Amino acid sequence: MSEKFNKNKYLYLAAFFVLNIAMCYLLTSNLILRDLSPFPRDFFMFVNSLFGDLGFLLLVFSLSVLFFKTDYARAKFLMISSIIFGILFLGMSVYFQYYGMFFSFYNLATLSTTGGREALGFLLGSLWTLLKQANYFFISSAALMVLLYIFLFFRKRKEQPFRNSSLITGIKRLYFGLGTLIFGALMMASSLGAYKVNIENTWYQDNASPLYGAEAVGLFNYYIYDAYNYYIVGKEGYPDEEIDKLRAKLEEYKNPEYKSPIDGRRTPNNDYEKLFEGKNLLLIQVESLNNFPIGLKVKVGDGFVEVTPNLNELVGKSVYLNNYYTTVGIGNTSDAEFTVLTGIYPRGYNYTIFEYANVEYQTLPKLFSEKGYKTFSAHANTGEFYNRNKIHPGLYGFDYHVAEEQLEISEEDLIHTWMNDEVFLKNVVDIFKEESETGPVFGFAITISCHMPYEHPEERKDEATLFPGKENLFPDNFTLTKNFNLNEQLVGYLEHVHYTDYALGKALAYLEESGLSENTIVVLYGDHGSGINAHQMFYDYPHLFENSINNNIEFLEDDITRKLVERRMLSEVPFIIYDPSGESHDILPPQTISLVRAHDSVSRTLATLFGLEPEYYFGINMLSDSVSFAYNPRNFDIFADGLTMSGQSLDYHVEPGHVYDLELLERVVEAFRHKKDFNDKLLKSEIFPKRKE
Repeated sequence: MSEKFNKNKYLYLAAFFVLNIAMCYLLTSNLILRDLSPFPRDFFMFVNSLFGDLGFLLLVFSLSVLFFKTDYARAKFLMISSIIFGILFLGMSVYFQYYGMFFSFYNLATLSTTGGREALGFLLGSLWTLLKQANYFFISSAALMVLLYIFLFFRKRKEQPFRNSSLITGIKRLYFGLGTLIFGALMMASSLGAYKVNIENTWYQDNASPLYGAEAVGLFNYYIYDAYNYYIVGKEGYPDEEIDKLRAKLEEYKNPEYKSPIDGRRTPNNDYEKLFEGKNLLLIQVESLNNFPIGLKVKVGDGFVEVTPNLNELVGKSVYLNNYYTTVGIGNTSDAEFTVLTGIYPRGYNYTIFEYANVEYQTLPKLFSEKGYKTFSAHANTGEFYNRNKIHPGLYGFDYHVAEEQLEISEEDLIHTWMNDEVFLKNVVDIFKEESETGPVFGFAITISCHMPYEHPEERKDEATLFPGKENLFPDNFTLTKNFNLNEQLVGYLEHVHYTDYALGKALAYLEESGLSENTIVVLYGDHGSGINAHQMFYDYPHLFENSINNNIEFLEDDITRKLVERRMLSEVPFIIYDPSGESHDILPPQTISLVRAHDSVSRTLATLFGLEPEYYFGINMLSDSVSFAYNPRNFDIFADGLTMSGQSLDYHVEPGHVYDLELLERVVEAFRHKKDFNDKLLKSEIFPKRKE
C-alpha cells in the first residue's frame, strides 16, 4: 500500500511540473490565444525556455521541502502555488486580450503618480466586462492540481500515518532542499545568461518584447528578470559612442525630403504648403473610434440605419484617410496624444508620458505658439488623469489645459460619470471663440463618451434611451453576433459610436453658429480601436451590414491570413481634414486617400499645411503620394499598402492587386526594425534637451 502511495506522490509531483510548464508554453503560443503571433521558436529558444521554467519550478518545489516536513503539507503548498500560477496565467491572458501585448513590470510606472493611479482605476472599472470574455482554459492547470490534491491527498487526511509520511526526512531533507534550490537558481541564471549571449549585437538586444523574452528564457524566469530590471536596475543609458550615432541619425530628420523605405522614391515636403496659414485649428481626438463604423449601415427591421450619419456626410466634403492606423502602446489615449503632437512612436510596453517626460520635444503646440497662436487642450476627465494638467502645458507646451475641474458640470450632463461629448465639445467651442477674439487659436479636444464599458450608462438607468438628445440606434435585445457576451459589447459599442457621431455633428453645427467656421479648420481622428472582436459580427450575419464608403471584412478560410486581416481592421481608425468654409477646395478638393498613414505623421502634415517651422520632420506628409508603412508597437504588426505582416512571427498577407516578392518583404521588415530601433532609442537616450521644471 505504501508503495502505491509513493507512486501517487511522484505522480502528483510530475503533474505539478508538467502542467505548469505546459501552460507556460501554451500562453506564449497561438494554440489557445489565436490572436497571438509568436516569434519563431527555434531549438535554442525551446530548450532554453524549458530550462528556465523548470529551474523556477524546482525552486518552488525546494521551498516546499525546506519549509514543510510532511508530503501532505508539501502537496498542499504545491497546490496553492499552482492556484496562484493559474490566476497569473488567466490575468496575463486577459491583459493580452485587452492590450494585444504581454505584461511588463515597466507598465507599473503608471502607479507612481496620482494620474497614473486614476488611469488604472479607469481600467479596473471595465474589469468585469473583460472577465466575461476571458479564456478560462488558463486556470485548467490549477483546477487539475486541485483535483489531484483532493483525490490523492485530501481524501486520506484523517489517516495519520499517511498524513505524517515523507519521502525524505531528517538532515537529508535540508541537504536535498538546499541542493534543489541552488540547482533551480543555477538553471534560471544559466538560461538568462545564454539568452543574453544569444541576442548580443542583434536587433533583439534593444528591442526584445516581453513575449520574445518569455519565449526565449521561460515565462516565470523572464518575469523575475523583468521585475529585477524594473525595480533594481532602472533606466540604463547609452555609451557616448552610441549617443553620437543617434545625434548623427537625428540630423537626417532635419531634411524635409522624405525617402520611402519601400520603393526608395524621394518626395519633397511641399504638398499644400501653407494652405491653411493663419487659420484656426480645432484638432479632435475621438475616443475608441475605429474606421469600420464609417459608412456602416445595419439592418434593423425592414430598413438599414446608419451608425455614423454625420461622419458619413462629413467625409464627402473632407479629405478622408481610410487606410490610417493607430500607433498606441500600453498608454492608449495618452500614447495617441504623444505621437500626434510629437511625431514619435511610443515604445509599446512603457507609459511614455511617465517614463520619457524629462526632455523638450518638438511639439505642435510649441510650433503654433511660435506663430502667435493661443493654444489649449481639453478633456472631460480630471486633470490628474494621465497627469494632463502638468503634461499638456509642461511637456507639450499648451498655454493651458481644461479639465473636469474647470468645467461646470450638471448631473444631467453625465455619461459614465463624465461630462458627455455633446456638452463637452460645446464648451470647447465656447473657449475657442473667446480665445479667437485676440488672434488665431489651436485647440485640442479629447473626447471620452465612447470609452468602455459599453453598457447602459448608470446615470440613465431609469431612462429608455442610453444617451440624452437622441434615440437608441437599436431596439432592445438586438442581435449582431451569435456570442452573447460579444453581442452585448458590440451593440453597446455601436450605440456609443452613434452617440459620439451625434455629438460631433452638434459640435460642427455649433461651430458654424458661433461664427468660427469661415476661419477654422477641423481635423479629427480616432485615438485607438475599441478592443472588441468586431469582425465576428460580419462573419456571423453578413446580410445585416452594408457600407458604401468602406469595405466590410469578409471571412477568409486560412487562419493566419484571417488573423492578420482582423488585426489590421481593428488597428484602423479614421482621419479627416475638414474645411467648413470650402475656401481650400480648389487646391485641396474633398477626396479619400487610401495610402497607409499613421499617428506619427500628423504633426508633420499639419505643420506643413499651417506654415509652421519644425526643426525635425518625423513621419510623412500624409497628403503626398509617397509609399510608406506603419507599425503597431504592441505586437509589431506592420501595415503597408496591400500588405499586412507580423514583425514577430513574420507571417504575412498580400492583398489582391499588390505584389510583394521576398526581397521587398525583407526590405519592409528591415525598414520596420530600423525605424523602431531608432525611435525607441530617441526616447530611452533622452537625447533632446532637458526640460526646465
